[in-house]
Amino acid sequence: MSGYVEQLWDQLPENERQAMNILNKIQTEYGFIPRNLLFELAERTGIPESQLHGLVSFFKAYRTTPAGKHRIRICYGTACYARGASLIYDRFAEELKLESGDTSADGLVTVEQVYCVGACSQAPVIIQDEEIKNRIQSYQVPLLLNDLRKKS
Repeated sequence: MSGYVEQLWDQLPENERQAMNILNKIQTEYGFIPRNLLFELAERTGIPESQLHGLVSFFKAYRTTPAGKHRIRICYGTACYARGASLIYDRFAEELKLESGDTSADGLVTVEQVYCVGACSQAPVIIQDEEIKNRIQSYQVPLLLNDLRKKS
C-alpha cells in the first residue's frame, strides 16, 4: 500500500471524508483512479471494492487508465451529432487504430465522446486539450493528428 489514501483521509476535515471526495482528489492528482488506490479506499472506508468500482465506472469523469498526452473530446450534443460528430469520432478511431480503448497505442492521444459543450452554433465541435475547435470535418482529422505529433 502506498498510504496515499490514508494521507488524504487525515488531511480532510471530518465532514468531507467521503469516498467521492477522495476519488475526486485521486482523479485530479493522477489523472485516473489506479487500482491500488481504489483498494486502499475500500480498506479505509469499509466500502466494498466492487461498489467503488461501480461508482468509478458509472461517472465518465473518472478514468481507470491513464489518458494520452493529448486529449480530444468530441461533442456528441444534438447539434454536433446532427452535423457529423460520429463521423469525426470514427475517423479518429480509424486513424489511431482504437480498437479496445480510447487511447492510442503510443499513448499520444486519448479520444473521448462528451455530451454538449455548449457551443452548438459552432457545431461540430471538438476540444483538443483545452482548446475548442469548431466546424470540424472528418477529413481534417489526419491534419489535426499530424499537428499533435509535431508538437510532441
